[in-house]
Formats: sequence, C-alpha cells, structure tokens
Amino acid sequence: MKDLSKAYESNIEKEIYRKWEETGLFNPDNMDKYLKENGYSVKKPFTITLPPPNANGNLHLGHMCGYSFHDAIGRYMRMTGHPTLLLPGKDHAGIQTETAFTKKLESEGTSKWDLGREEFYKQCYEFCITNASNAREQEKNIGLSADYSREFFTLDPRLTKIVYETFYKMYEDGLAYRDKRIINQCPYCKTALADIDTEHEERRGIFAYIRYPFVDEDGYITVATTRPETMLGDTAVAVNPNDERYKEYIGKKLMLPIANREIPIIADEEVDMEKGTGAVKVTPAHSPVDFDLGQKHELEVINVIDEEGKMTGEIPERFIGLETVECSKKLCAELDELGLLEKIENIKHEVAVCERCRTAIEPIISNQWYVDVSGLAQRSLEELKKDNVSVIPEGQQRALEHFYENIQPWCISRQLWWGQRIPVWYKGGKKKYDEDGGEIYLGENAPDDSGEWEAETDMFDTWFSSGQWPFSTLGGPDGEDFKKYYPTQMMIHARDILFWWSSRMIMMGLYRTNEVPFSKIFLTGMILAPDGSKMSKSKGNGVEPQYIFDKYGADALRLWYYSDALPGSNAPLREEKIKGNRNFVNKIWNASRFIIMNIDESEISSITDHSVDENLDRIKQTKEHISNVSKYLDKFQFNLGAEAIREFFWHTLCDVWIEEIKNEIQDKDIGSDIRIERLSELLYILKENLKIMHPFIPFITEAVWQELVKLELAKGTLMEQQIII
Repeated sequence: MKDLSKAYESNIEKEIYRKWEETGLFNPDNMDKYLKENGYSVKKPFTITLPPPNANGNLHLGHMCGYSFHDAIGRYMRMTGHPTLLLPGKDHAGIQTETAFTKKLESEGTSKWDLGREEFYKQCYEFCITNASNAREQEKNIGLSADYSREFFTLDPRLTKIVYETFYKMYEDGLAYRDKRIINQCPYCKTALADIDTEHEERRGIFAYIRYPFVDEDGYITVATTRPETMLGDTAVAVNPNDERYKEYIGKKLMLPIANREIPIIADEEVDMEKGTGAVKVTPAHSPVDFDLGQKHELEVINVIDEEGKMTGEIPERFIGLETVECSKKLCAELDELGLLEKIENIKHEVAVCERCRTAIEPIISNQWYVDVSGLAQRSLEELKKDNVSVIPEGQQRALEHFYENIQPWCISRQLWWGQRIPVWYKGGKKKYDEDGGEIYLGENAPDDSGEWEAETDMFDTWFSSGQWPFSTLGGPDGEDFKKYYPTQMMIHARDILFWWSSRMIMMGLYRTNEVPFSKIFLTGMILAPDGSKMSKSKGNGVEPQYIFDKYGADALRLWYYSDALPGSNAPLREEKIKGNRNFVNKIWNASRFIIMNIDESEISSITDHSVDENLDRIKQTKEHISNVSKYLDKFQFNLGAEAIREFFWHTLCDVWIEEIKNEIQDKDIGSDIRIERLSELLYILKENLKIMHPFIPFITEAVWQELVKLELAKGTLMEQQIII
C-alpha cells in the first residue's frame, strides 16, 4: 500500500474545490438530475439567497462566519436528497462604496467632481466588479458551495428592472410618495442616512441653560440644551403636565430669544421632569424626538440648518452660512450679553456620526422619497405571530415584532452618485414639484423630448433593492427559477441587520409575491477582535481571513464558528481554539491513514464485495450517531453537531474501536475472514463518519474520500454521496 503523508496539508484545498466545481452539482438543476439518475429519492428543493457582501473591499472574518453556516446546511441538504441552491451575489452598497471609491480617488489626486457623474459611475462599477471577483475567491476559500452560474450584482439590469417594477407598483398603490420629514443628514457625504449607517461616539460638548422670557409678564423659563444653535428653529417649550413647577404656565407664550418669535408652552407626559430643568425646547426640524412631538401637537416646523450643516432659513442675517458649532458660540455670547445665558456646563455625551466619514449627523427636514410601510409591517407581523416566519434565537423574534409594531415611514432616497437612480421625472423641475406640486412621470426615460422634464438624481436606499433579493435574484414573480425555488427556506445573516434587511425582505416579499420569502431566519453574532472590541481597519485590530486559512486551513476556522459563534451571540476571535481544531483535522487524517495503510492491496476487492452486518454493535452505534447529528442540523444546532462529530470520531472511533480492531487483526493472515470482516466494518464506519462530518468540515473529509477513491474503495466525490438516516 502506497504511503500517505503524515499530516493533512491544507494547501490542497483549492484543488479540492475545483474538483467539486467540476461535478456541476452546486447547480440544483444538475443535482436534481443526478439524484434521479442514481435512484435516490428527490426531495423538495432547498434554497438560500446568500447575503451579498459589499463589493468595495475584501471580505472579513464575519463574512466567513456566515458562509460557514450557509455551506454546512447547504451541503447537508444536498446529501439528504434536496436539490440545493445557495445563490450568491455582491452588493453595490450605496454610500459605503461611494465613500470607499471617493477616498481611493482622493489618494490618486482626483475627485468625483473632477470625473463627473457619468465617468464616476463607470469607474465605480469597474472598481466593484474587480472587488467582486476577489470576494468570490475568498468565498471559495471557506468552501462555500454556491451556484456561481447564478451569481448577481445588485446593479444588474435584470434586478434593476424588478426593483423599478416594485417602485412603480408602490407609487400606483399610494405607498411610495415624496414628503418633507426629518432625516439623518451627513453634511460631508451630503446625503440622507439610514440609522444603520450611523454610529455613536462620545464627544465633548456643552449643556447651555438659556432663559426664555414670558411674553405678557415678568419672569422666564430656563431650558437646558446641548445644541444652542437649533433654538433659532424652536416652535415650543414642553413641560410635563404633572410638574408642579410649570403647571400654571401651560398654554402661555414665551419670547424666543434672538429670533424674537412667540412660542407656546405645551404639556406632554413624555417630558422627563428630572432631566435638565424639566422644561425642554422643541425643535421639530432638528430632532427626531421633537419632530414626533411637533406632529403630535401640530407645531410649526422651521428648518434652520441645511444639507451641508450650515445655518440657513428665516433667521437673523448674521448667522446665515455659519457652521453649527460656530453659530452655537456666537449665540451663547449674545445671550450672555442679554443676561439670558444662565450657565454653561462642559460635558461628554453620545453624538450620532456618519459610519463612514465620522462627521456628526445633522437631523434636518428634507424633501425625500418615502414608503408607507405601516400596512406591510402589519401583514408581516401577522405572519410572525402565525409562526410562518421564525427567528433563531427566539429572543430576536420578539425584537422583530416590536420593530414592526413601531415602524416609521421608510426614507428610500439617497443623495448619491452611485446606485440605482429613482426612475422619476419632474415637469418644470424637482424644486417646483416640491414647492407647488405638479406633473410627475415614472420611468427610466423622459416621456417626451420637450426638454421640460428634469430627472430625479437621487438613488434608491440600498436596502430598497436588497429588500427584494430573495425574489429578484430568481427572476421575479414571472421567472422560471422563481417557480422552482421560491419561497426560499432560510436566511442566515448577522444579528445587526435584522431590522434593516430581513424585516424589509419579509415586507417586500409579501407585497410582490403574497408569500413570505423564507420561513427561518438564523442570526449569527459579530466576530470580534481577540480583546473583545469590534474589528476595524482604523483600529488596526482586524484579522485577515487568508492569514487563518494559510496557518490552520478552512476546516479549523469553520469548526470554531460552529462552536463559538452561537446564534445571535458575539464571539471574540480565539486563535488557540482554531489551533485546537486543526489538531482534530489532523486526527481525522491520521486515523484515516491508519485504516488505509492497514488494508493490503490484495484485500481491496474482498472488502468492497463484503456486506457489513448491520446488527453489529459498532454499526448500530454509528447509525445512531449519524441520526443524532442529523437532528442537530435539522434544528440548526450547529454547535451540538460539531461537538458530537468531534466526540464520536476522536473518542469512540479512534480511542476505542480502532484500538480494538487493531488488536483483533494484528496477527491474522492477510485476506483472512476475520481481517476482511473487521476492515470492512472499519471502512464502513469511516465512510459514514466522513459523510456526516462533511457539512461541517468539507475539505479534510473530501481529501480522505479521494484517497479512498484512488484505491477503488469509494467513488466520485464525497459531496455526491447521500447521508442515509
């Protein structure tokens, strides 16, 4: 018998992946044909439309975590008779990509303004396609058995067509509309942001105590604010109706300092009597909380900060054009001169900042495109409560329900150059439409050549297109793949995008297809740096996946994910555990090597012809083990499955059974009945273990299987085999 290397070499993993690709079985159509031709029972197709990573850089360990879970369940479903589609893609990622590409241009000494819109879009597209190609190779490194013949980029014209159809339908149904509401504005990126595009940082600031004088009597009410500059847009002061200090003043008028406008004192139980002075200034245009308060009490909305974070509007001329911090200082100086500044406290407080450029967010009133999702949310909530969609872990199910119960109109427009342009035209211009109303046309091209039509330049929020991912990638409601593979069965992604992505996919899926797009949502946690902090390029604490692949191999990393990255829980990277998993991978190789090396070439045909007695205790225990691991996978309990395969292979097969059988055959003649029986039994146990371990650790198991194929002790690839439960 030819000797095998003494340790598993992970550098053969690319070769193994190529062998899988050559089978064509990542394509579910081919898998269906293969199962039928080989007499296997063909079950219902299993589909996951994979979360598309942003096509603006390399993948990180968090992406690899998700793909490990996708691949484990995908391989298991294939090996239990389901034509399986893991449909991959790459996300154009709106503001994230525009920011990344803009920085690249700046490093090259140019800017998007130098290029112009058309050339910027063209070069950004090429930038993304290059990154998408790199990301694809990284996905293959972790063993992702996706059908790349169906891969999509979110700006693919086929997807854009479906996204536009959804928008047209929403407009016709009265769900998509243009409105003036409060948004998160990044003054540097000059666009509206979703909450997920913002982060919070502790920064130095002030707490200014300002006196607002009564209009018809002496005295004043003192309010405390961290943003004095927004007082120019105040339209009320609110107090709690149960606050004895202010009860008698409710309904009276105050004179807004500097602006010299009269504003009312209103009562609202949401006002915290213990915070500040118990009296709060209400600026509906520049605080989400104040906006809701303003809507509730029908207050005027006065915008005094523009899209670039500068003072604007009907305010004293001397403040026009000032940066907000500069305006705050100037206002405080004037208030102090007027005797209306009681005191200033220096504080540290949480400030919302743009995730990309770290600029402080300005809540402002802006004309944007919105979708009224209240009805869609209610319908989605009903599906959740009927258990037609369930979330793992269970605690996140209630969180999603709460999100639907408190949903707000969805701002779907972004002031970017990169993305899918909102297909709208305004007769006489957008400004005229916003101010006076007017004619509007929906379509990619203007309705005529009159020159009277102005194109909408805003792009769709990335989540608007990705919210349609499960059906758009399958060709939409009329697509052939849609008929075969929709609804999909499962969605696996990180916990932090549950509200931004899964919630939208459920709403949009119900809206366009009248079916939930998937019945299970499995949430992975965030992979953290070894010290427990968030991995970040700026912090320099990120770990490149390739480093792990080169040092330990993909299987060792995958096993760590299954064991440590429990549903919804964050997991600090533990390299020592990955190293321990590599030891298990080598144990599999060495145990398999021992079995193979103990089979004499003259015994191969006898062993392959020998039927194993299924009543043997070891065989029965092996089948029970396979059944148990299958149950864990059916319940998506990957950690228990990973623990079970390790425990059984190492401590039952290796520590006990191999030792027992070794002693039984040690002194027996080659080709003897006892050797053939025991080696056949051992080979059967090895092969069945390789099958049930394959979804978790595909590379080492396939490597061993191919050694068996060379000796004609097995056929094909391991991924073609069926797990018999």
